[in-house]
Order: sequence, then structure tokens, then C-alpha cells
Amino acid sequence: MLKQHLFGTAALAAVLGVAYPAAAQTADPTPAPAQDSSAAPESQDEGEDIVVTGIRQSLERAADIKRTAVQVVDSIVATDIGKLPDPTVAAALQRVPGIQVSNDRNNELSNVRIRGLTDILTTLNGREMFTSTGRGFDLKDVPAEALARIDAYKSQTADLIEGGVAGGIDLKLNRPFAFKEPALVLTARNNYGSQVDKSNPQFGALATTRINTPAGEVGLLLNGTWSHSNTIRTVRNLTDRRSSGSAPLNTPGYFVPQVIQNMPDVGTLKRWQVNGAVEWQASSALKAYVEGLYTYFNTTTGFAGFNPQPFTNGTTMTNVVANNNCFRTRVNSGGTNPTIVNNVDPATGRVTQTLQPFTTPTLCDISSATFNNIVVNQNSSSQELTQRNKLIAGGLDFAEGALKGLLDVAYQTSSTFTQNVNAEVGQRVPTLRLVTDVDNGPQIYLDPTIPLSGANLSLRNAFNQNFTFEDGSLFQARLDTTYEVGGLLKSVQAGLRFADRDSRQQQVLQTTAISTVGFGNIGTATESTARLVSSLRLSPDFLGPIGYAPGINGGQTFVGVNPAYLRSERGRNELRSLFNLAQRQPDYDPTKQFDVAEKTYSGYLQANYEIPVGGIVVDGAIGGRLTRTERQIDGFTRSGASILPVGASTTDTDFLPNATARVQFGSGFQSRLSWSRTIRRPDFASLNPAESLTLVGNVFLLNTGTRGNPDLRPQKSDSIDATLEYYFKSGYLAVTGFKRSIKDRVVNSSTQETIGTLNYLITTPRNVGSVDLKGIEASGQYFFDFLPGALAGLGVQGAFTLVDSNITGNDPLAGYPLQGVSKYNYTAGLLYDRSGLSGRLVYTYRSRYYNEDNTGGVMLRMIPEALLDQVYQPVLLTYTRPAGRLDFSVGYDVTSALRLDIGGSNILRNKTTSYRGQDYFNYQWFGDETTYTIGARVRF
Repeated sequence: MLKQHLFGTAALAAVLGVAYPAAAQTADPTPAPAQDSSAAPESQDEGEDIVVTGIRQSLERAADIKRTAVQVVDSIVATDIGKLPDPTVAAALQRVPGIQVSNDRNNELSNVRIRGLTDILTTLNGREMFTSTGRGFDLKDVPAEALARIDAYKSQTADLIEGGVAGGIDLKLNRPFAFKEPALVLTARNNYGSQVDKSNPQFGALATTRINTPAGEVGLLLNGTWSHSNTIRTVRNLTDRRSSGSAPLNTPGYFVPQVIQNMPDVGTLKRWQVNGAVEWQASSALKAYVEGLYTYFNTTTGFAGFNPQPFTNGTTMTNVVANNNCFRTRVNSGGTNPTIVNNVDPATGRVTQTLQPFTTPTLCDISSATFNNIVVNQNSSSQELTQRNKLIAGGLDFAEGALKGLLDVAYQTSSTFTQNVNAEVGQRVPTLRLVTDVDNGPQIYLDPTIPLSGANLSLRNAFNQNFTFEDGSLFQARLDTTYEVGGLLKSVQAGLRFADRDSRQQQVLQTTAISTVGFGNIGTATESTARLVSSLRLSPDFLGPIGYAPGINGGQTFVGVNPAYLRSERGRNELRSLFNLAQRQPDYDPTKQFDVAEKTYSGYLQANYEIPVGGIVVDGAIGGRLTRTERQIDGFTRSGASILPVGASTTDTDFLPNATARVQFGSGFQSRLSWSRTIRRPDFASLNPAESLTLVGNVFLLNTGTRGNPDLRPQKSDSIDATLEYYFKSGYLAVTGFKRSIKDRVVNSSTQETIGTLNYLITTPRNVGSVDLKGIEASGQYFFDFLPGALAGLGVQGAFTLVDSNITGNDPLAGYPLQGVSKYNYTAGLLYDRSGLSGRLVYTYRSRYYNEDNTGGVMLRMIPEALLDQVYQPVLLTYTRPAGRLDFSVGYDVTSALRLDIGGSNILRNKTTSYRGQDYFNYQWFGDETTYTIGARVRF
């Protein structure tokens, strides 16, 4: 046995990282009973029963599900009632092999990708879930403490709902029959964010019981969670580089950023949910259930800006220190990248392309420079986002003899309301020094009294009112049956599913130029189109401290337009009165509206087999899923002075075959091979045929627009996964090779277009010919049971993923990897679980990836000498630099009813930084939050 332990230790040493192992989704959405710590899993060694609790129990249960799954799946199982091993769903998933996450503007981990892809189907207890008008579900809507288990499955079988080219994530809520005894669990936690320097409370409660009645046993469960957070994510960036030879700098030879931005995201976050379930065991063959979920998510997080603008009229540049990063580029008369011009011959209709007139100077990056008489914009955003989800579902679970069946019916509604009222103020600053690279981000230095003073602030640029309302509903019903045949053909599965979905978006993006304010005593304006704030009829709370920026004088608070003022109807109406606007929210713009009705019909047939061959067993599944989608999308477009209706109707029929095989060699060794075809339908916003244009008040930023594409085809992926797995007493090792060939991948790209007399950056989705994605995942875990005494509680866990992706065909991005795909990901950690004490220390790393395609933008770029005069646009991408983060948690069972724990995330204070084009052109710098927590759990 010692030899086996040593073999496992040596093998695991080659595996880097940490991942919470896998669990497969089955037709039965009932979660595994991970929350009942009194029910220990069966020992894998015959004749020896080891009772485990906490982290170890969670990991071993998940490993057992991974071992027996039909699909290739990884899972996270709760260590106790309402206790996933991380504070959010995304934070827990980051440790799963092949999954990447990133921080959002609330400084929470989100934006989940499976093997670099975002096209994930999310289900809740086996049912499709969505957020408003999207295909996916916003995972931050459901707190992690509400869940019993999370399954991340990477291969498809016919009985799973279609729609995830990347894979699927199934969130499993607790159900009452998963508990053997009545339980009441109360949790309380305090989360301290070091950047925001505030403590944030979090509470939860779960109650469940079983009742024996003459009509059968009934189980009841009610669960609720609530949390409130103050948030800040410090941000500084250097926007697109242009030539310093253009006005007003008129100093040839350098790359200078259009705007120097310090824009921390500041606000609050409220999240709560209630879910409940009733289960009724009507007979030994029939179980009925009803369950519901309500979630509420609200964030007021918006940006606060202190943004110097070097190219404002009257600005001069001195004390320039250049570096050796120089190259020849194309520059138009405005100092930016020349655009491609389409020329139409009126006689023949033939289109030829030329470039705007340009020169080809050699320019150098700057390390530092001083700007004199420069304008600084100090604007803030009052963004408030509210998301609500409601779900009610019920069904019957039947099992009699060889026949099993599940009938499940559910209805969900989801809505999102986003409000963003923005007013910009600014002032002239006598002198300001810029250093372009301080820890991969910019730093500015100026008189420290200036950012704190509002005396010279003027209302500038524009007053913006942006409102978006999105909602949708989904009725879905499915019938799944299994008939146990026996022999080589173990069972046959068949099922039907119907889904009826409606979605709607309404939006208004209203920009009113400051030049319309032409009444009252405007005083002495700092610009011809600006109005001194002190001269306007505005309440004193219009201005106030709005943010903290580490990029100003090494770290400083600054004043601007008070976001609370902008969120209040009093403040909004005061500004509306100033601009002679209606005293209410503007009417929605018809050209920014769409309505969608979509029906999906699916059916599947799948055979499960088991074939003994000598001393090994081969089992698996062969099946196929047939799906038909009927869709109608309607909107409006502007044609001259008229608004005309537009619409598109599409029908898609797809057959999705699959085959899996698992070979069990005995002694814990097994291997599996799976092939499947999956699809991903385009997002509704991408299908909207209307063109939507948005004016931007800042002259240094392009007007923007979107144009949907109703002819987008569903993405299709042929996926192959092959694994080699070894399960032993105290852990497991697994290696997976995978390949995906994706056809009709949807990407967004932007190009500059002149519409009327104005220039717009238009974003349009398109299908690219094909994409190849392949890689290797390795994972494992091991507890050192053979060590003496307390040391036997030590364990290790790790995961490593290598992903290689490549866009093929004639697309402009051909030869580049997929957006968002990191080539390397790994986690590595130490575990401990013994005598009521458990803990973990985990490091997670992600290599670089590109997150934006900026080819159609204005930034100057490197061009090969031989191509300088050719009509084409060189690809320009924004890359996020490689980074890692370290987390820890420690918990102790004071008694059987009371557990205390502490933890910390991102304790090394990782930052997210990026560059655009060349790696020395720093673009964005984000200060990711470091959070420390202390909590208690009481179980009665």
C-alpha cells in the first residue's frame, strides 16, 4: 500500500494547479447529497472504511462522480450546507481544468470561459437558464452559497440540452430529499475589501424537513441569502496612440495617447435570492416535485474619471523623453490611422478601395512628457444595473421495473434595467507630467490641490442619458425516458423537449451637447463650448469626491460630478431643465429596439452499452439529437427622416450525433473517448437587422454604432475528447486530450464608416470560416494518509491546461488564436483536512490572451515596409498580460454545530494589465480587489 501511495505522490508532482473535480449531468436534476456530512462516501478500498468530512469529502465525492460520468465533466461539490469552496460561482470554477475567469467592474470574478470559449449553456437543476436577451446566464445572479454542486461538462451526449459549443455548466440547488434529517443552518460572514477599505456583510439561512403523511412522505426546503458590498476597481489607461506632429501639439516624432484616463469603477452591489422546493414521494414508483427561485442583483458601480486630453486646442508638449521603441507607420492629416474609403463608380456601380491621404513617418514611443495648458475631464457615470430572475418548475419522476421517466415543466422570466446618466466637467491645468510605464500602467503628476478643487470646473462636452430595458421569458417542457434492457445493451434513452422563448430590448442613448446651455449667467467659460459650474443653477451636491486613482500623484482622491446626484430624479431633472429637456426619462429610440419570438423542438434517442472483454469492461453511449428552431426577429431602422420596420425570419434544423466509450482496465485505471457535435445559436442582439448609431460628445472619441446580421448561421462544433484516468485510495490522476473544429464561429469587428457627414465606428458580427482548437488538460489530487499523526491530513491538488487555437480561411484574423483563449492555465495548491480543521492555499495562473480586435480603430500601428502603400488594414489587437492570484481559506469545527472560518482572495494583490498592438504600448491597468473574510455557520 505504501508503494501505491508513493506512486501517486510522484505522479501528482508532475501536475500543476488546482481544480475541483468533475460531476456529470444526468436526466435527474436532483443534486448529489453533498450537504449531508453524516453520509460518508463508500471507501474505494475494499475492507477499509474511511469517514471524511469538509474539503476532503467534497473532493472525493466529486472525483467519484467524475469517475462514473458518461461525459467528460468536472465538478465542485459543497463542503457543507451552503458552503461551496469559494465565494462566487466563477471563483470556484476557476480551479476546474480548462476554465478561465476574469474580474468584472464590480471586482468580482466572472466572465467564465471553458477552454477559452464563452459559448456556454447554463442550466439550473437540468433546465436551461438565460439572462434577459442573452443566450447565456449571468452566473453572478446566483450566490455560490445557494448551491449544492456545480457541474462543468465538456462533452455532449444526446440527452443534454443543445446550445453550448464551449460546454455546459449545471447549477444544482438543494432539494429536501437530499437530507436524511431535518436541518436549520444559519450563516454569517464579513468580507473586507482592502481597496475599498470597507467591510461587507453576508447572511444565509436554510431550513429543511421531511414529513410522513398518509399520502406519502413530503419534503420541504427553503433557502435564502443576502449580501451587500461596497466596491471599487481602480483603472488607469492610455488610449489609442496618435502622432504628436498633428495639431495642437505640432511636435513631430512621437506616439502620444489621445486621452490619459484614470477611471476607477466605484459603487455598491446588492445580491439576494430565495429558493424553495417541495418533494412528495407519492408511491415507491412516483415522486412529484415543485420548486422555485427568485434572484435580485443590483449594482450602482460606474466609472469616475480624471482624464487629461493632450490634443485639446491650446495644449503644448515639452520635456519629452523618448525610448527606443520606434517604427514607421501611416498617419492621416488628423494624426491617426487612415481609413479605407469605398469609391463607387456611378456608371458601372463598381466599388474600388483607396486609403485616406497619409504620410509615412517614423515615430517613437515616449517614456515621459510634460503637457502645458492641458484640459482634464472629471466626469462620472451614474450607472445602475438591476437584474431579476424568476423561475417556477415542477415535474414527475417515475421508476417502475425497467422503465424510468422524468417529466419536467418550467417557466422563467428575466429582466435587466440599466440606467446611466452622465455629465462631464473639466478644467484647464497649467502643467502635467506623464510617465507611461509605472508597473505596466501610466502615472500622472500635477499640483495635488487641483484634483481636490472644484473651483475651476466647467460643464463640458455633453449631457448623456442612456437607458436600456431588456426582458424575456422561457417556457420549457421535457420528457426523458430510460428503459433498462440488460445484457450488452444496458439501456435505451429517448426524450422530447419544447422551448418557447420571447425577448425584447428597448433603448435610448441621448447625447445633448453642452453648447445648448445658453441662458443665465454663465460667467467666464474656460472653453467656448463650456460653462463654469459655479455660474449655473445647480445644487451644491452636483460636485463632490467621486473616486480614488492610484495613477494620480501615486494615489489620490479627486472630485467630479456626484454619482448619487446623477442617480436621483431631483438631480436628473435639474440637469434636464438646464438643457431644456423633458422632465422625465427620454422616450426609447425605435431604432434601438428589437423583439424576438423563438420556438425550439428537440428529440433524442440514445443507447447505452456495456461489453465485457476479457478482464476489462467497455461501456458508453451512442445517440443523436434532432433539433429545429423557428425564429422571428423584428426591429426598426432609420431611412432619411423616416423610421421603417425591418424583420427577419429563420428556420434551422440540425442533427447532433454523439458516441462515447469508456474502457475500465481494473485497479482504478480507465480511459474514455468521446465524439459529439454541438451548436450555438447566435445572440439575439447579433441577429437584429437594424442599424443603431450613437453620437459621442467628446471630440477625441469616435461616434459608435452597431449593425446586426440576421443571416448569421449557428456555430457548429465537432468535438473529440480522450482521457486516461487513474483513481486510487487517496486521490486520482487524469489527463485529457481534446480537439474542436468550429464552423461558422461568430466574431465582432469594427470598421470606420462615414454616414451623412459624421464618422462612426460600426461594430458588426460575422461568421468566420472555421476555427481549430486543441489541447491537453491534466489534473489530480492526493492526500498523504501514510504520514504520521496530524500530517496525514495534508493533501495536494493541481491542474494544467495547454490550449492551441487557430482561425483558418480567408478571414482577416486567419492565423491568429481565438479571442479570450490563453495558451497556458494552471493551478497549484496545498490542502489540509483532519480533526475538524481544514484549509487550502491555492495559486491560479493564466497566460496572455487578446480580448479586443481594434483593427478598425484610429490607433497608429506597425506596418511592414513592403505593405505601407497597399490598401489594407493591419490587424490591431489588445492583449491582457499573464497574471496569477493566490487564495486561502481555513475552517475549524468548534463543535458539531458550530464552524468558524477565515479566508483571503488575491492576497498577493494581483493586477490585470494589458497592451494594445506592441507590448510596450501600455493600455489598461486594473487594480483587482484583495478580500479577507471571516464567517460562522451554525447548524441545528
